[in-house]
Amino acid sequence: MFELNANLDTPLYMQIVDQTKLAIAKGYFRNGDRFPSVRELSRELLVNQATVSKAFKELDRQGIIETQAGIGTFISFDDAKFLDRIDDLNKKLTNDFIEAKYLGITLDDVIKLYERVGKDL
Repeated sequence: MFELNANLDTPLYMQIVDQTKLAIAKGYFRNGDRFPSVRELSRELLVNQATVSKAFKELDRQGIIETQAGIGTFISFDDAKFLDRIDDLNKKLTNDFIEAKYLGITLDDVIKLYERVGKDL
């Protein structure tokens, strides 16, 4: 499920974060599903546990996972954190739409792009 590439500019821990989000978007994980432990994921990906731990901290900060001591780590959407992230996304999209309009990209072009990307998920 995860494919890390040390040759990318994106740090390994962020690749784990991004690929976790992609796995959720594709339906591989749902709210409440068990997520691998730091040790399990580190062993699976052949990556240092500190790298995976850093990814877990970021996933927790973004409200995507929750670790319960002695029980495990689970996908756990934090609605409050999601609302903040949705607000940030709206601001980014607004700026991107302004740039698109400036460059002459039409709404139809944007919709086609959205649909094309959605098919890949």
